[in-house]
Amino acid sequence: MLEDKRISILRSFVVGIAALSPLLILIISNEDILSVDFPILVGLFIQAYIGFSSFMLVQSYEPKEKNKVTVGYAIFWSALGICYISGKSLMMPIALEITSFSTILIYSGTEYGKKQIESLGSLLLASGIAALFLSAWVMLPDGDNIGILLLLIGLLIKSGFSGFHIWLPKVNEGGPSHALGSFAGVLEIFPLLLFYRYVLPNQLDPIIYQVLFPLAALGIFFGGITSFFHKDPKISLAYSSIESLNFLWLCLIITGMFQFSGDIDLMNLSNSFRILFFLSLFHHSFSKTFQLFSIGMVSRLINSNNSDELKGIGRLLGISPLLLGAGTFSYAVLPGTIGFVSEATYFYLNVRILDLPIGRSVFLLPSMIFIFFGIVLGGFTHIKLYLTMFLSIPRNNMNLIPFGDMQKRWLYISLLSLAFMIYLFPLVLPFFIELPMLKPFADQQLIDWFWNISFVSMVTILVIIVFYLYDRWNRKKIAELKRKTWDCGGGYSGHELSVPSTVFSRPLNNSLGRYFVNKMGDSIVDNLIIKSLTFIFNFGTKLVSSTNEPKEEDISKYLAISSMFLIFIFSLLIFGDFKG
Repeated sequence: MLEDKRISILRSFVVGIAALSPLLILIISNEDILSVDFPILVGLFIQAYIGFSSFMLVQSYEPKEKNKVTVGYAIFWSALGICYISGKSLMMPIALEITSFSTILIYSGTEYGKKQIESLGSLLLASGIAALFLSAWVMLPDGDNIGILLLLIGLLIKSGFSGFHIWLPKVNEGGPSHALGSFAGVLEIFPLLLFYRYVLPNQLDPIIYQVLFPLAALGIFFGGITSFFHKDPKISLAYSSIESLNFLWLCLIITGMFQFSGDIDLMNLSNSFRILFFLSLFHHSFSKTFQLFSIGMVSRLINSNNSDELKGIGRLLGISPLLLGAGTFSYAVLPGTIGFVSEATYFYLNVRILDLPIGRSVFLLPSMIFIFFGIVLGGFTHIKLYLTMFLSIPRNNMNLIPFGDMQKRWLYISLLSLAFMIYLFPLVLPFFIELPMLKPFADQQLIDWFWNISFVSMVTILVIIVFYLYDRWNRKKIAELKRKTWDCGGGYSGHELSVPSTVFSRPLNNSLGRYFVNKMGDSIVDNLIIKSLTFIFNFGTKLVSSTNEPKEEDISKYLAISSMFLIFIFSLLIFGDFKG
């Protein structure tokens, strides 16, 4: 037993060094970490923090192959750190590919089935395509507009931007919870921080932002609705991530759209959304990682992918619902959480948009309906999962995977570390805004706003602590506490009256849900995208023989197609030279 504990500590030390080393190297070697390289500092800080939390879950989650998983995480964090600190060099796409392929070792603790293979394949495919665009950007000169555009496309693909998101739900469907939390909290925000560092400072054609803005708004709307109606908890969280990631893109797009404007009101709006991006980034990283860790761990205990079958399963963990609900409270925008800071600030900025002259705000106002709707339904997805999985009464005949005290201890440490950041960030918010990279972008109105919501958060947390201490004191006075539940009336404690998660979404299913999720539970929009891509990729096969044996006429068809594309490429080159 003592030897196992020492080995666990050694594994944690190895992974901790791998996650923390890139941050230390950046701090020691880079003098611009509080100026142009501030987003790199933020990314590596989040990596070091979540790297610790995720491996604590590995100690609890993985019953076997922990050594392989340890090596996988050591490679994963080291390579991702190199992606951040390598700058514009070939090391970036190479390290990104190493990061992706290290997930094969990270997945080794789970049995490889169809879902696991599809999860790995989707992740590797998205990373491979993104790496091609990053490589093209690296090879082109600095400041080249085509290179910046190629970089932008690669970042949109890798981050799950609206329309490029179809790989993300497949990844969540078959991956282990500790890996999915690491992907959501660290890997998926990597492209956004690269955009902030390398794309945002450039003055792009305004039409690029005008195209991306409505797509991001639709991504928020689509992600929130689909997550609300989906029955698989992991896939619901994947679409919730799509909603959150598109919201982060929305903040960056508004920042880029008006950052070079001569209008002082639009310039202030751009600066405010720049700060909101970092607040929402921390919210997504820590709250989403917490949700994937807690809900994913609970789902694994019964090996089910249907939230209705997981009623009350969280009660069997023996961990306080207050701790297990930290991520849900954040997405429910409760004061005292990091989600409250993010969402409340967004609503505040929308009020300031309404105060702008109609000519300046007309482009932003129509999208508010879609954005608000997606955010509300995306947040309620977390609420319905929490009420069903962590507060309802479980069935008596559940066959659970063994979960001992040592496993519970590691899980507790992992969730507590993330919950600490969820509740701490609102209290230190006014000091976070004083950082040299952010202070120039915060006007006095915004600074006063942050002080106000920080004060509200502090009062809320103090009130909750007082009630918690009173409850503990009251429990010691009462010998026997009557078991209470939120969803069973009349004092009845049977599981028959437990409320399944579909109860919340079923009333809207016929009026709204059927347009986004089919009877099988799959996304209708994603299926249309996949069918369209399949048709395009299969188009070439219709031009040649359908048999496996080549025919003589096939050669001429191949040559004809190749010649057409060759002529097309030469035409572009000649036109480009003529135009230049």
